[in-house]
Amino acid sequence: MDKLYMRLHKTRLKHKMTETPCWRDEVSRELYNSIEDMYKHDRHTDTKLVVGDRTFNCHRVVLAAISPYFDAMFSSGMIESQNGTVNIQDCSVGIFENILDFIYTGRKVVTFDNCEDLLKAAAIFQMRQLHEKCEQFLLNNLISDNSLGAWKLAKSYDCPSLCTKAWTLILMNFTDICRSEDFLFLDKDDLIKIITDDNLNVTNEEVVCDAVFRWYESDVSKRKDEIIQLFEYLRLPLLGSEYLLHEVEPMELVRENARCREIVKEAITYHMLPARRSEFNSDRIAFRNHLTMEEVLIVLGGYNSQSEKVVDVFAYSFLQQKWFFLTPLMFPLGREFASCVYGNDIFVSGGSQKLDCLLRYRSENNEWYRCTSPVQGRRRHSMVALGGSIYVLGGYDDNIKEESSKTLSSVEEYDINQRTWKKAGHLPKAVRSMSSTVSKEKIFVFGGILSDDKETKAIQYFDTRLQSGCIVANLPSPCKLSRAIVSDKNMHVVCTDGSVICVPEDGSCRIVTTIPNFQRRRFCAIHHKGNVLILGGESGNSIHQNIISVDLSTKHIDQNRTTVIPPRANFAGLKIVMQKKFFTREFVMTEK
Repeated sequence: MDKLYMRLHKTRLKHKMTETPCWRDEVSRELYNSIEDMYKHDRHTDTKLVVGDRTFNCHRVVLAAISPYFDAMFSSGMIESQNGTVNIQDCSVGIFENILDFIYTGRKVVTFDNCEDLLKAAAIFQMRQLHEKCEQFLLNNLISDNSLGAWKLAKSYDCPSLCTKAWTLILMNFTDICRSEDFLFLDKDDLIKIITDDNLNVTNEEVVCDAVFRWYESDVSKRKDEIIQLFEYLRLPLLGSEYLLHEVEPMELVRENARCREIVKEAITYHMLPARRSEFNSDRIAFRNHLTMEEVLIVLGGYNSQSEKVVDVFAYSFLQQKWFFLTPLMFPLGREFASCVYGNDIFVSGGSQKLDCLLRYRSENNEWYRCTSPVQGRRRHSMVALGGSIYVLGGYDDNIKEESSKTLSSVEEYDINQRTWKKAGHLPKAVRSMSSTVSKEKIFVFGGILSDDKETKAIQYFDTRLQSGCIVANLPSPCKLSRAIVSDKNMHVVCTDGSVICVPEDGSCRIVTTIPNFQRRRFCAIHHKGNVLILGGESGNSIHQNIISVDLSTKHIDQNRTTVIPPRANFAGLKIVMQKKFFTREFVMTEK
């Protein structure tokens, strides 16, 4: 019985102990009250803190307990720890009174008037609790009007939550903030950080340029060198042509500085050459996330994994990392059609189903239109945009009876504005299943299959000004079904064995790199931010859906990109800029 009683008694005691408030809280309150009383009545103080013309009698152990700064001082053997007197620099009497009031009473001392100075002092004296209280006070009172000041303060005094929230407000309310007086006092590096952020919420790049020019004009004499550096980060190609020509190009700064002129020239060239726009490789051609326009990858036409002809057109949003349906083709193109980009429109021609067709996709309204038919229908040809025209070159005409004449050398030109075709000339060699691209006024044609069914390694060009062509050089080896792109004014050819070849205009080829274990045909290649993106392709009966990226500057090859394309064979892959409002129907990948 006695043992049973003791077991029951211990159980009841344990239950009561769990219900009893922690004694530590009661002791803490009593201790805090006693320390506050001793400070007020100057009892047991053992150190003097001198601030300006005031002396405060304090307790070392209290200061050391809440401030690593004072703890290190009193533990180091410094003269302050020996003579009991500490001289406080860079802190006003009023702020130090607030600090001691916080330490000894725990009362709320942070106000609008002292918050910034208290935060600085808390950082100096390494007072974590006071630092957090100041940051929270600023967070609770943060609005767009004070976000610039709060952001700079947060950066200086390690307030991550405040920094993040203030930065978000700056980006979201830039249009208003850039007109404030605080904006004019930003330093160059802070301004660069703001205007280079893709999340900057502006309706157009004119807003950004206006803000930067206003900042410059507020102190021209001191900021002349800095504005030249800022020009590197202005997205001038995305400005409206009127603003570019009438507001930017006439600036005295642009006339006087060669680098600024070069940047403006790049922007003007971007506007003047819509046929070459997709080839530009510049950080200044980057659409912000809040703009209505976005650069997208387009996949269209061809065959699905069941070998069915399709009319699907897909757009891949790099921003959202999703595929969307666009308006489909008017009819199936079948195999071996050609495509190219002019401005932000897509042209497709020929193909096994419609040899004599030309279609135009107008990205501004997400619609397809049938254009005037070419003089001679074809497939296995190539197609480029140059000036105000579309050119189709070579290829194969099934309607010609004599087999040796089916492979074509003819070049036809479609005037986009006049909507008319004409015969432009001939290539030196009839060829099909080749690739082509443009350099200046010449169209370069790489490899392909000749009329005797042999592969060729010839590099031909057709001069659109002289309307004549010649063979300029040879590829390292014969190559059919290659793909060609231009990056930084350099032509590159991707071959079916995975070799990436750089081809200067004089034809002096060199292999840049080789993609291991490639061996695929009918892939597509586009230029994107200094990289060649190689899309899909076929190996035997297998259809590849992956995207391989080749960095042309570092030669790095990335075959493990998570993005995959819809399962298509004999398709076209291109890159354009279009309005986000058309991304309403998402395509969910089910086949891989």
